Amino acid sequence: MRVFWISVAAIVSFWSTSHAQTVDWARVHETTVRGLDRLYNLDIDQALATFDTVRTLAPTDPRGHFFHCLTHFYLYGLNRQQSDLQQFFDESEQVIEVCERLVDQDERNASARFYLGGILGYRGIAHQTGGSLLKAVKDGREGYFLLEEAVHLDPQLYDAHMGFGLFRYLVAKVPRSMSWILSILGFSGDREGGLASLKLAADKGLYTRTEAGLFYAQFMFSEGRQDTALIYLEQLRARHPENTLFIVLYAAWQRQLNNLDEAQTAALHAIELNKIKGMRHGEELAYSTLGSIYYSKNEFSLARENYLLYMQKTQVKERTPNMTYFRAGLACEIAGDRAGAVELYRQMKEVDDSERQRERYQYRRAQELIRQPLSEPDMILIKAENEFSRKRYDRALALYGNAFQTAGGDARIRALYGIQQTYYELGRHADCIELCAELLALTPVSETWIIPYARFKKAQALEKLGRIPEALTELEAIQGYDEYDFQNGLERRTEEEIKRLRGEPTGG
Repeated sequence: MRVFWISVAAIVSFWSTSHAQTVDWARVHETTVRGLDRLYNLDIDQALATFDTVRTLAPTDPRGHFFHCLTHFYLYGLNRQQSDLQQFFDESEQVIEVCERLVDQDERNASARFYLGGILGYRGIAHQTGGSLLKAVKDGREGYFLLEEAVHLDPQLYDAHMGFGLFRYLVAKVPRSMSWILSILGFSGDREGGLASLKLAADKGLYTRTEAGLFYAQFMFSEGRQDTALIYLEQLRARHPENTLFIVLYAAWQRQLNNLDEAQTAALHAIELNKIKGMRHGEELAYSTLGSIYYSKNEFSLARENYLLYMQKTQVKERTPNMTYFRAGLACEIAGDRAGAVELYRQMKEVDDSERQRERYQYRRAQELIRQPLSEPDMILIKAENEFSRKRYDRALALYGNAFQTAGGDARIRALYGIQQTYYELGRHADCIELCAELLALTPVSETWIIPYARFKKAQALEKLGRIPEALTELEAIQGYDEYDFQNGLERRTEEEIKRLRGEPTGG
């Protein structure tokens, strides 16, 4: 939900005395809050109508224009309809005009700068989504510095910390392949500083509290601080209990935390609530999430059913990630629907970005599966991997062993690697090391990534046993491998581990 809300801390400074005599500012504020409540309850049409009322009550106030405009950006994020994106761009011109007029009247107007920085920031995001990277950089850069000025002018304009923090965090997370963009932007990010600003807006913001809380929760979850993330998400759910997107996000997180029954209950609740409300925006996400939950539980018929419902309901197929197509295809195939699986595999997109390694791997595997269906050992391996992900290691070990006994070729190597991983998690470090020797004697055809990854796991086991020089030898050997899946990620981890074991400073 990329909606950028804003503070009313300095409303009065926007207007001359004559305006203040004719505008009921309390009503403007109350109507704005009511519009936001409707928006976050996913009553989109009512929210738009309410922001129209704000524009009528105070036509030269940025709020009505800004929120109405951003609602179309929000809709575009949900449905990817070009009409909403175009409406956003059209209305953003009016927001810019209103804000620039206020800045011309008072250069120290922090709130006007925040509105202007906010709308330019979201134009940057919209341009990037549409593939116009140079336009994205131009608007994003200008928006960032306006937000920086707003915070400098009024540090207690807490809503301004929402956009400022968002930019600081996201820039800090720019992948290596895009690092060149930082020199064009002219500033660097600040991960912890960005999080601190978002937290400030989430805790003290007026109009931004919900949006900042959502961003803060999502970023904290991705940073591995799940307890804090769930606290903020629960606050959002309590504030807006009918927002099924919040419920689906909760379900997705519980799935990642392996609380699959809790995740399933939440996803089913979201689907039921969507039916009651006649939801038409983003309802497909609940079915995709439920499909993933059933997939993780090895309930492939139910996974297939819900994935196909997602495919049926999603309005823009292009936004479906490869992982969804891939898992849906596997679920279909294991459930006995080979034709449906092939159809889904064929819809996957080839990926050139080296940072999207998992998507590249899934595309490659899908092309192989179009030519050659899953074997019985392949299906057992998928079930074993799900059990491993759920930390049910005894079940995973039994399934990996079963697959190893019946598989040949790369499937047999995958099974052996799965056993090695499981031994490590069970604390059987000597067995983990011994299995690596068996893997090194094998030659994968397609799954060449397994060998360097097996050596990395061996290095971890050696360290657990206090055999640091041997662990370093294994890590250094990994650097001799090239042209394999997930290479970038393993190389980064290997470099960090070598530095750590040598007592050298790491990337932090």
